[in-house]
Amino acid sequence: MLNKRQRELLELLQSEPEMSISEMTDRLRVSVATVRRDLNNLSSQGLIQRLRGGATIGHPLGVEPSWIERNRENIEKKKAIVKLALDFVEDGQVVALDVGTTTLELARLLQMRSDLMVFTASVPISETLAMGRPTVYLVGGRVRPREMGVVGPLARDIIGRFHYDVFFLAAAGWSLEQGLMDFSIEDVEIKQAFMNSSNQVIALVDSTKYGKTSLMSIAPLEELDMVITDDQLPNAVREQIGEVTTLRVVEVGNGERGLG
Repeated sequence: MLNKRQRELLELLQSEPEMSISEMTDRLRVSVATVRRDLNNLSSQGLIQRLRGGATIGHPLGVEPSWIERNRENIEKKKAIVKLALDFVEDGQVVALDVGTTTLELARLLQMRSDLMVFTASVPISETLAMGRPTVYLVGGRVRPREMGVVGPLARDIIGRFHYDVFFLAAAGWSLEQGLMDFSIEDVEIKQAFMNSSNQVIALVDSTKYGKTSLMSIAPLEELDMVITDDQLPNAVREQIGEVTTLRVVEVGNGERGLG
């Protein structure tokens, strides 16, 4: 149970996801010792992550949110992103779909495409597509229960035997400095295997993931052909990406915003 001050502190961090202790004491008009006690309490309940000299909302780098939790997040953004992604799926292509809740939404839109051959390491995506018309291949290997994705050396070997026209990639976070990131080392290895065998790599990531850090880097942004995101990406971020990369960033409702 949180007291009134702790609720105020949590609301403060929700409005400004990363904040120093000195900023918290100024805003709440309490002592440093009081803020530290409240932060320890919130951290012990898994509501925040302690940083040196401050705190942030979010999961620790190695803690992966559950599939159910992620499937509920930013649903409208995901649906808008995958609707735009359909423009980059051509008749007769061999398509690879990454494990993820956004790519699952794309799979639902591809169910009636009998002209496609689709490869995936995701059990839920393979089940969704198998109820439709595409030719579906689920790569073999060990199933990771938390994500219901296939991982391991057997899966990587199978992925490397084929070639794909386009790979739609999901990620837990992305930034210009760190590139694309994800929680699981095993999942990252599968993503990289698909990338290495694909003619085109398109990341499907919403703007709320920009600046989020996770356990392991998948690839720098320069190794992607395109990022499809929503229209809430800050102008400064968009301009910075355009200044230092040739990456195509396509936004829902705005099209390609002068990058690449």
